[in-house]
Amino acid sequence: MGHRKSRPRKQPPLRQPARADPNPQPYDPSGLERLPISYQEITEHFEVAGEVPLFLLRAETLRRIEAITRRPLITYVAKTHNIQPDSPAFIDDSDLLGFGDLVQSTPGHDVDVLLTSNGGSVESTERIVRLIRETYTSVHFIVPANAYSAATLMCFAGDSILLDTLGTLGPIDPQINGIPARAILRAMESLEERLREQGPRSLTAYIPMLQKMDLYMLEICKSAQELSKELATRYLSTYMLREPPDSPRVKAIVDHFSDYDLHKSHGRSIDRAKCLELGLAIVDLQATPELRMLVRSLVNQHELFFDKSPFFKLYENARGINWGRQHFKIQIPVPTAPPVPPSRPAKAN
Repeated sequence: MGHRKSRPRKQPPLRQPARADPNPQPYDPSGLERLPISYQEITEHFEVAGEVPLFLLRAETLRRIEAITRRPLITYVAKTHNIQPDSPAFIDDSDLLGFGDLVQSTPGHDVDVLLTSNGGSVESTERIVRLIRETYTSVHFIVPANAYSAATLMCFAGDSILLDTLGTLGPIDPQINGIPARAILRAMESLEERLREQGPRSLTAYIPMLQKMDLYMLEICKSAQELSKELATRYLSTYMLREPPDSPRVKAIVDHFSDYDLHKSHGRSIDRAKCLELGLAIVDLQATPELRMLVRSLVNQHELFFDKSPFFKLYENARGINWGRQHFKIQIPVPTAPPVPPSRPAKAN
């Protein structure tokens, strides 16, 4: 039986492994016709872009906001939720360095300040306001999210406040060690009332409560309340409303924002409708849809950045300032004692 000779099959050429582009194009969001807006869009955008600095998109967003407003923009953004207990995500003296950088790098007479914060030190806020108002003659605050407590005080020093739907101000009653000053004073007032009603014989029952209340703390609470009202009155009278400090509108606004008995919570929202009703100089961000979308994008970009990093504060503009404060976990190694050799059994004498 004969055998047919079969020709060897021609093997397909081996595929060469894909090579990385020797000249990859740098990430440049300026060519985007439309910036991603929602948190999901931004997340998916960076999944496609790969490992690129998140600030590049924020910087482009800042530039596009400035193109609409025709005013320079600086941003101070602090984390407002999911904050680690030992992270100082509140306004304090350390912010003077950040605001100093922002102001020094932003020349001119006009400025917009995008502000997100749950509040903080009234004294530090006073110094920040002094820095801003001594540098600029026209100041607009943009509030896309929380601007509570001392951040509300800061907004009162603006010529106007641009508020988005989710933007909110809050009561300006000060806090002492995280406790509203008015709550501490009310506790003391309640105790005094009980003693008056029940007479001196009941004093013994209230001694444990009295021991927890230091007289100097009560004075601190009163002084903090007075300072908060004083600054609110000054800022509204001098900058936003330009009315005498004893005018009915200034007084009504200060009384409303400092009334702890009315709000019952230091973190309660005072929305855009109420601010307009009280007579604050409020600009509805919805009136400029393109600006609103860019501000919303910036808020979601900050949210994504905080979710992916240990940072809890950011100071940024489109002129080279881009830094913040982050939470560090310092692990201190605990030295271990060398092993103890086994002891020999003691000999009986």
